Amino acid sequence: MPSLVLHDLQSDKRAGELARLIESLAADRRRVVVWVADDGRRKVFDDWLWTFDRLAFVPHAVWQPSLGEVDDPVVLLGEPGNPNRATVLVVGDDPPPGEWARGFDEVHDLIEPGAAGEERRGWWQRWRDSASGG
Repeated sequence: MPSLVLHDLQSDKRAGELARLIESLAADRRRVVVWVADDGRRKVFDDWLWTFDRLAFVPHAVWQPSLGEVDDPVVLLGEPGNPNRATVLVVGDDPPPGEWARGFDEVHDLIEPGAAGEERRGWWQRWRDSASGG
C-alpha cells in the first residue's frame, strides 16, 4: 500500500501550492506523475508550471499514450500510465482510478478546507479501506 500524504491547502490558490509541491519533489530527484483528469485543466497547469515563478524550473511533459516511455522527471497525464517510471503520484484534480494509484510508492493530494475537503478525505479513507479489505 502506498504512503498517502494529504496536504491541507493553505489558500484558494490550488495551482500554486500544487506547483510548489511538484517543484519540491522534483528537486529531491523524485520521479513524479501528476494526475490531472480534465484535459483543459491539464493544459492550463502545463502552462502554469512554466510560469508560476520567474526563478523556478520544473521540467515536465504532458503525456499521451502515443508518446510511450519518456525520461522527463515530471509527467502530467489524464489517463492511467507511468511512462517515466515514477514512484510518486500527485493528484492535481479529481481522484485517480484507485487501483492504478496503488502502483506508486507515495500518493500526494491537496485537501481544501470545508465540506469539499471532508468529502475528499472520505474518498481517500474508502480507498485505504478497500485495499485492506476493511
